[in-house]
Amino acid sequence: MRPRPYLALLLAGASLWSQDAALRDTFIQAKALWATQGDRETAADRFDAVVAVLAPRAAALEPAWRQVLCEAYNWLAVLDDRSPQNKARAAVRLQALIDFEPDFDVDRALTSQRLAGVFDRLKAEKFAPLRLTFDPEGGSLTVDGKPAAALPRKHLPFGPHTLVYARPGYAPMEVPLELGPKDAKAVAFALKRVSSTVTFQVHPPDSEVLLDGRSLGPTRGLAAAAGTGSETQDFSAPFLIADLPAGKHRLELRAACHRTRILTLDPDLATPQADHTLESIRLEDARGTLSISSPWPGGEAFLAGQSLGPLPQKGLSLCPGTYNVQVRFPGGGFAKTLTVEDTKAVDLEVQPRPRLALLGLAAGDFTGRARFLAQLETLGDRLQHLAVLPPRPGETPADALVRLKASREVELVLTATPVLEEGVHYIELGVTTLDGEAERLRVKPLEQDPLAGLALRLNTLPPFGQPGLGLTLLDVPGQPGPWVLAAPDAALKAGLEVGRPILQVGGKAVATTQALRQVLAGAKGTVTLSQGGPEVTLPLETEGLELPLGAPDLCYPALLAQLRLLALRAKGDEAHLIRLNLALALMQFRRFDRAVELLRDTRLSATRGISQGSIDFHTGVCFLHLGPAYLAEATQAFRQALKYPQSTLLGPDGPLVAPLARQFLEEPK
Repeated sequence: MRPRPYLALLLAGASLWSQDAALRDTFIQAKALWATQGDRETAADRFDAVVAVLAPRAAALEPAWRQVLCEAYNWLAVLDDRSPQNKARAAVRLQALIDFEPDFDVDRALTSQRLAGVFDRLKAEKFAPLRLTFDPEGGSLTVDGKPAAALPRKHLPFGPHTLVYARPGYAPMEVPLELGPKDAKAVAFALKRVSSTVTFQVHPPDSEVLLDGRSLGPTRGLAAAAGTGSETQDFSAPFLIADLPAGKHRLELRAACHRTRILTLDPDLATPQADHTLESIRLEDARGTLSISSPWPGGEAFLAGQSLGPLPQKGLSLCPGTYNVQVRFPGGGFAKTLTVEDTKAVDLEVQPRPRLALLGLAAGDFTGRARFLAQLETLGDRLQHLAVLPPRPGETPADALVRLKASREVELVLTATPVLEEGVHYIELGVTTLDGEAERLRVKPLEQDPLAGLALRLNTLPPFGQPGLGLTLLDVPGQPGPWVLAAPDAALKAGLEVGRPILQVGGKAVATTQALRQVLAGAKGTVTLSQGGPEVTLPLETEGLELPLGAPDLCYPALLAQLRLLALRAKGDEAHLIRLNLALALMQFRRFDRAVELLRDTRLSATRGISQGSIDFHTGVCFLHLGPAYLAEATQAFRQALKYPQSTLLGPDGPLVAPLARQFLEEPK
């Protein structure tokens, strides 16, 4: 045989495959060795190498590689037939070819007439020929429930078979038949149209398709489709709506980071019934922006657990959706779930909050465990002043606590421990600082909302300051308003008189100190007072408040963490007022030694209300609790408190410090 036809085969085959380059090259070289050089022995070796690789995985081969294996068998049969010592092996090659792909026909130009006759005889011993026609073409064929190529000629083993031909928009047709030796049958498939079909391609290729609000699934794959003009874009593989009902329809296309596209399919697409191909559909990009800033230094932003870098972050381009934003500071953190909308800008100014780590639920089986765990996982959504960190998957509460104490990446931990007492299951909830200040609360897991009390306490944050006028006031029975016991020089110069009640504030009558405070809470800048004579205008100022001790609605470990965080940034009198309240919170836990260390370094410039006398008084109380060895230090602190006769406890309207300090000094020791 002349080389030219073989060279043509070689060139035609070279464009079939783009993967397994080494095997492809071996196959092409095998053809070339014989077609151009007449080297039958080396060519046979290379064809054998191709068969050795492909035959073991024959059932999983793609169509192009099935063709390669069939051609390799064909070429090997021809080469063996031309070699006297291998001639008998030619029939073995042909039988392997028939068993692998009975619908393959040998190349009659390559294969001798005699060898082609052997091929036909071997195939006729096991398979019967079948002629098929398809109307319409382009459908899918199954033979005995298995997909098969819809070819005009097929060879099937002797025996009963069921052929099914289907095409979208048509009713499938099933044909049973029995094949025997020497049978040559024909089957004509003529399908009946039952509905219209719609085919289209979408960019991006992973878009979700909804018809009349019902999801049909996502588009798949990639295919080149013409965009506007002469450019080409990446679109999905064709998506088929196989059964389009009669009438008007709403086609909706959704994809992440893209604007939803809604198309109306007119009734004429369904009636008369036909196959329709829409123009390729491109969804427009959708983006929003997120900016994160903070007046607190040292913040690092995280989005969905991935670091964005240090603050500030400006104009981050994000796909529309819901995001978990976290900011970590040297002390405290911030966490929030927010929604970014298309074309909208989200500006987030954050400040650190104490971080509360959920340690999960300790081991122990009880009714309602799964329900309680679900409630525990959503606790963070209910808390206003804490950044909540969920437990790590697979980590026990004990291991988590060891890790957190070592890393100090949080300020608080929440433990949940099942407790069985007198046959009743409880959950003991513990809120604890890393330094060990702890509070515990027992709840019943089957209560309607077992975490309600804890959430309320964690959300209650008492004020540490209030608007005031620097006055010492007292409600005196029989008086029409709060009595002025003392006032600063500026108020006296403005015309305020000590020893007289205040009747009006800002034109509103005030009968009690509480009523006056309520008016001041809504005022700004300055307020006008009346004591029955000329009006007096005084500036508003912030008056300190003390943390109340023993309040059942407060969570003191959380307050400790909050105060420690505020102390990192506060300056001047504000910082010293926070230190005073920190000491009071430590006194709640009887940490008098640590409280006195804070108090001895705390100084307030004020001499009335919550002031230096208040600090000295609490210092004396701490020394008393430390025992008789510190009696001298306690006495000195109480004597120091006597120097501030207008100092108070709790707030500017609380009890005076001096009488209480004197009482301590006069009691027998």
